[in-house]
Amino acid sequence: MKIVIDHNQCEHGGAYSDRCLRATILNPLGHERYCMVDFEDDSRPELTVTLRFDHEEYTRVLHDEAERKIVASDGWIAFVPSE
Repeated sequence: MKIVIDHNQCEHGGAYSDRCLRATILNPLGHERYCMVDFEDDSRPELTVTLRFDHEEYTRVLHDEAERKIVASDGWIAFVPSE
């Protein structure tokens, strides 16, 4: 499954956006997806998440439930590389 989340269109900020991202990663089909702008069921077992933030795109491929939980716990920081 592939999803695209556009934080630039999100009306929520701060800690709420991390909670929303966490819920979307853990349950992409059963969560109110305020910022999700694209969804594709590609019949693959992994979840590919692309985040758009400040005109940049960051993509992570999450291969299993354990990896999803770790990235969901880390929030946005798991996607945006530190400089």
